[in-house]
Amino acid sequence: MRKIITLTKMMVIALMAAMTFSSCEQDDSYDAETLVAGYWQGYLGVYYQNRWSVSGKSYATEMHFRHNGSYYTSGRGYEVDYDTRNPHVNYAYCTFKWFIVDGEITLIYDDDLWSPVYITEYSLSSSHFYGYIYDGSNRNIKFDFENVATSDWDGRGYEYGRYGDFYDDYYSRRTRSNGEAVADSIPVQDRTLLCNNQEEGARSILSGTFARK
Repeated sequence: MRKIITLTKMMVIALMAAMTFSSCEQDDSYDAETLVAGYWQGYLGVYYQNRWSVSGKSYATEMHFRHNGSYYTSGRGYEVDYDTRNPHVNYAYCTFKWFIVDGEITLIYDDDLWSPVYITEYSLSSSHFYGYIYDGSNRNIKFDFENVATSDWDGRGYEYGRYGDFYDDYYSRRTRSNGEAVADSIPVQDRTLLCNNQEEGARSILSGTFARK
């Protein structure tokens, strides 16, 4: 009788574990579908001080996520941090890879000047995204984003090179024939960085105040 009870308990535990795992997968898929359904804009507080040595209430961030296909919990996207007083002069832009595992969102940027971040303890709906971002500074950075319908940043063509010759010109100015970087030849206010990850579409751009870090 004891063997039968023990076996039954083991089966119940295994079933509960399977149900929990399945629930996590479903939640991750829902979050991924919600993330890619818009442009997320908001304020990241001390994050700007940690990363860019700038502070004040005038700074803001936009993140946009694309996934590898329907119900995928990973993909690519971009982040742009900017000064709302002069956003198209003072900004930092970088593309990233993202994935969700058990309710934690990880962003790995294409340029290692940007440290990876981990988004946890978050709440996500079709209109609102808030929680905490960890950037390696041992500080709990609270964020509060809203979903906006359109983006001026996405239309500027940074991520997929829709400026064509614009990027060819910058890359040629960035390198000599031996591959040595020549960043000093580029004005600080419009400096384009070569990403360590040479995957097609990878971009990292610092401009104005952000380029002086």
